[in-house]
Amino acid sequence: MNSVFEVSYSWNKEAIPTGGADPVYMMVEWRNGAPAKRLRKIAPKIVSRDLELLLKPEFGVQLKGIYGCRSKETDIGWVLRLGDMYKGESKQILLEFVMGPRVSGKAAVCSAYWSTRKLKQSQRVLLRREQLYIQYTSHLGMLRQPEDPKVEKTIKLSETVPLIKQALRAYERGRVQEGSNMLRRHADALLIEAARKQDLDYYAEAEIVEKLRYHYGITFTTGYHDREKKILGE
Repeated sequence: MNSVFEVSYSWNKEAIPTGGADPVYMMVEWRNGAPAKRLRKIAPKIVSRDLELLLKPEFGVQLKGIYGCRSKETDIGWVLRLGDMYKGESKQILLEFVMGPRVSGKAAVCSAYWSTRKLKQSQRVLLRREQLYIQYTSHLGMLRQPEDPKVEKTIKLSETVPLIKQALRAYERGRVQEGSNMLRRHADALLIEAARKQDLDYYAEAEIVEKLRYHYGITFTTGYHDREKKILGE
């Protein structure tokens, strides 16, 4: 890997108040090489194996959530395991921070270290290191700026997986109506976003949630009825 490895960092807010904020989101996107313009007839080339991102938050900064990859906390920071990288492929993850109070101005949030394993070798190589910053302010005009639409969309879509897991637990514990209501409300919220922003990605996500709600409804309702019949000896 070389200079064609591109990374971009996007905050959901242009600035946060000097009193701190919870939550604050950052979307991290990376790519190696230009995006493919057409479908490939052969499998894409692996240009990086076991890509990792090490994040070291600054004092007063808490990394509260990591969405889109496996991660673990170590003595030196958070290690994010990003998997193999293919030529022309783009990936992204979402990070959720809690920011403590600071004076107005640019403040360091964390250090980021990107590393990979050399192809056909076990040696790990540092690709790039950078310091990430955010703007603190007491200026109401800056604080009232709308959120970055791309990051806002990623935040909204990232809510689906944990909500499905939560709803599934409700179904498994016999609270079928509760699980159904959770999925229905989330699907409705996604449909509202789809209509408001004219974005079909929200609609597609809502369709997935509704299909799961239908599937879980049949699966768990039928399962509990069958168990009741066995208990009653029917």
